[in-house]
Amino acid sequence: MQLGSSKLKVRWPALALLALVTAFLVGAANAPSSALQDRGFLGGPAAPSPAEALPNGFHDDVVFSDLTNPTAIRFAPDGRVFVAEKSGLVKIFDSLADQTPTVAVNLTTEVDDYWDRGLLGMALDPAFPASPYLYLLYTYDAPPGHTAPVWEDDCPTPPGPTTDGCVVTGKLVRVHLSGDTADGVPQTLIAGQWCQQYPSHSVGDLRFGPDGDLYVTGGDGASFNFADYGQGGGGAGSPTPLNPCGDPPAGVGGTETPPSALGGALRSQSPRRPAGPVLLNGAVLRLNPATGAAAAGNPNG
Repeated sequence: MQLGSSKLKVRWPALALLALVTAFLVGAANAPSSALQDRGFLGGPAAPSPAEALPNGFHDDVVFSDLTNPTAIRFAPDGRVFVAEKSGLVKIFDSLADQTPTVAVNLTTEVDDYWDRGLLGMALDPAFPASPYLYLLYTYDAPPGHTAPVWEDDCPTPPGPTTDGCVVTGKLVRVHLSGDTADGVPQTLIAGQWCQQYPSHSVGDLRFGPDGDLYVTGGDGASFNFADYGQGGGGAGSPTPLNPCGDPPAGVGGTETPPSALGGALRSQSPRRPAGPVLLNGAVLRLNPATGAAAAGNPNG
């Protein structure tokens, strides 16, 4: 399967589809920003795909076209296909033969669609469509304590995307669907607990486990250009202060100094920190979708 800036292509047999989609999403998540932009995943032009020899018994079919930066795809038991776009749109196709999708959800005002940020996680309720809920995880376009939109899919200089950073958070919502459209205001399950200073290592993916719980991931929001322990921010004329996520021991506006600094990439240890705000960066969450209660586990031990 190929997912570019405009087409969704399936390489049959169909049983291989889900594995191929998963492989694409993992590869995209692990690629550096420049590589994603070069390949057209983050708004840049898509490079031509080189000719490749297909295994015996396989052939390429374009299933959906005219998509813009698709980030997640889910197949409903009733045959519908859900495609999330990084900008904050969710489109529903009636089947693999449908070429005219319905825009079911539009969160573009809240989603920060910038570099690696955007609507990245999507999951259908395990009992769908009897339980017609859609779960969405995205970069929320506002710093902690503020209301989106703030940066509006951009990051001016100052503060500069890789200098002081345009600080944002993350949000997990549950959407009730009536047919192919959202019914009412999305229910917020988690908000404001991912602090992301730089435009990569953003929120992550959603998956329901066999236990019926929803598993949620998110990145550290740290710099990918230098060893980040929370020393960024505070430049001349910048709205981003030093240590903008309030990491201990310095707090917002304070200077983080090794070896006591616990900011930047070390933010992924937040659930284990003795002081400072408990953030969800770097954590794997298990969420009871019925109650909204979450438990955090940290992959770093």
